[in-house]
Amino acid sequence: MAQSFKSLAGRALRTADGKSDSRKRLIGAVRAAAQRTGLADDDRRALQAQITGKSSLSDMTLAEIGRVLDHLNRGWQPTGNRATTPKIRALWWTLYWIGAVNDASPRAIDAWVKRQSGCASLRFVDHAAAAPMIEALKSWASRAGVRWPSAEDLNAAQIGHAALTMQQLERHAVIRAIAEQLIDRGDMRFNGHLPYLRSALGLGANQWAWTAHELDAAIKLLGKRHRRLLDLEATG
Repeated sequence: MAQSFKSLAGRALRTADGKSDSRKRLIGAVRAAAQRTGLADDDRRALQAQITGKSSLSDMTLAEIGRVLDHLNRGWQPTGNRATTPKIRALWWTLYWIGAVNDASPRAIDAWVKRQSGCASLRFVDHAAAAPMIEALKSWASRAGVRWPSAEDLNAAQIGHAALTMQQLERHAVIRAIAEQLIDRGDMRFNGHLPYLRSALGLGANQWAWTAHELDAAIKLLGKRHRRLLDLEATG
């Protein structure tokens, strides 16, 4: 049964031994609550840093440990299943593939998230905090060459391809931006990315019918090719 900070701290004695015992009970309760919610130790420490500014329970006051405990008892859940989390991750990878950032690791994403929102990790970002970050990443990608489609662009594209979605059209925009980087570097002829992708990935002749999964594979293939060029330029 979950125990709150109030119920545990209320039994603390005024002696040093009593306070030490109360502290141990609180720390034990935090760890038990984390286990109940399936929170790994690294994630728990990140959450503790977000709540109190301290990642270690041993560095916290009783009140700070209590804040962590009560937060966990309110039913903390990771945000990994939220639609916004993969969107942020995908946009960061877009920046990596086009050369706007040089580190696509989770640690690099988390560092940027922390600077933007104060959240210790992407997994702790809620919908309200994610929305401005998504817009910031899209603006960054725009400056790096991605021309994001508008609602009017989608309506026009759907005249001949009614099933096309905005998500697919945005992926096409990323593909086009990476291809333009390759063309500018003399690695690919104009529109040469389309036959290349069809051949390399076995995609259909109509690129507008490519699925989201196929488009993601195309982005990754072109992105890797572009990153190899960037690496050669850096070392050359």
